[in-house]
Amino acid sequence: MTKTDWDYSAMAAFYDNRADYSSDAIDYIIHAMGLECGSHVADVGAGTGKLAVPLGSHGLIVSAVEPNDEMRIYGIRNTSSLPVTWRDGTGEHTGLEAASVEAVFFGSSFNVVDQISALQECRRIVRPRGWFSCMWNHRNLDDPLQSRIEAIIRSFIPSYHYGLRREDPSGVLAQSGYFSEILVHSADFAASMTKTVIMDAWRSHGTLIRQAGDAHGAIIAAIEDAIDSDEVAVPYTTRLWYGQFSS
Repeated sequence: MTKTDWDYSAMAAFYDNRADYSSDAIDYIIHAMGLECGSHVADVGAGTGKLAVPLGSHGLIVSAVEPNDEMRIYGIRNTSSLPVTWRDGTGEHTGLEAASVEAVFFGSSFNVVDQISALQECRRIVRPRGWFSCMWNHRNLDDPLQSRIEAIIRSFIPSYHYGLRREDPSGVLAQSGYFSEILVHSADFAASMTKTVIMDAWRSHGTLIRQAGDAHGAIIAAIEDAIDSDEVAVPYTTRLWYGQFSS
């Protein structure tokens, strides 16, 4: 297994319960990149296939790169009927051949790599004038329930922060010198989730786990108490950044 600083082994069983990316956002980026059925792409930090599934469902041929054995097991299962192949690798060292894909995607994973090194690797594996995109799902923290959950977390962890996953990556993308233009797109949606699914998603929330320490169990219990419905429409925005390599 390739070693990384972020170990998701204990979270793999719950990771599928996270919200899917906006289907409108996926449709948009595939069209914007001019990808067609049969186009070869890479999904780096593919996890359990949250991005590989919709890409493969559009007929794209996906090389899914995932360093964690447990996550990859779930991903292989979730994409068994799709044109997706899996391999052990990281954003900095994908193991893919040079100039082998038309686009490289990072779904909720560009925040856990050495970004400049990962962009160098992307430049190596994409074909001339190929594409790059990174994306994340962000909960709408202005929603009343989500606001209450944030207040609970900060009551235990006053300095709680989401790190790079909620920051604009445009600066590092421009710094690389690989792109003549960085483009941004977002799409709002609501994911209908049962309380059980929501709680499983929070149990797999790596950012919370790393900062909560011994308070993690108490935070999870408090969040569970705050949810007073068996089913909740959780508001999200899929935010994505993308650009075409200039040469």
